[in-house]
Amino acid sequence: MNIQERDAKTLLTLLHLRKIIEMRNIKKEISIVSEMSDDRNRRLAESLKPCDFIISDNIISTMMAQLSETKELKSVFDDLLNSSGCEIYLRPVTNYINPNIQVNFNTIIESAKRKEEIAIGYRKLAEVDKPNHYGVYINPIKSEKVKYENDDKIIVISES
Repeated sequence: MNIQERDAKTLLTLLHLRKIIEMRNIKKEISIVSEMSDDRNRRLAESLKPCDFIISDNIISTMMAQLSETKELKSVFDDLLNSSGCEIYLRPVTNYINPNIQVNFNTIIESAKRKEEIAIGYRKLAEVDKPNHYGVYINPIKSEKVKYENDDKIIVISES
């Protein structure tokens, strides 16, 4: 298949999976990871359901550009992309802080550090439908105070 045919098949599969989830009345938030070859199709897929993570050449190009600028990142990417290395997780905010109070991200970093994890960002569930970031904040301002809700997530790098 050519690129457009592959992406069309992926888009149809995403639509079918979302319809199955809707028909079964599944309340849990489910994210689907898929691959798009054409960046224009990735933007179309994101408009269907912003929670789905779309891998494209754009992400790979960004990684390659980062590596060309900072060679030291190779070991980080090797570990993240290795099946036996660390992984990126979205953990409940309640694992790190008591929600509904304002704290800065330094507090979350310290809490994650005590669990031998590295906090790299957070996801605000109330903002999942906002275009451009969909509630995801990577490398946030460490001193800025944020009020986290019970359903929010902390993005961490961890072994398990």
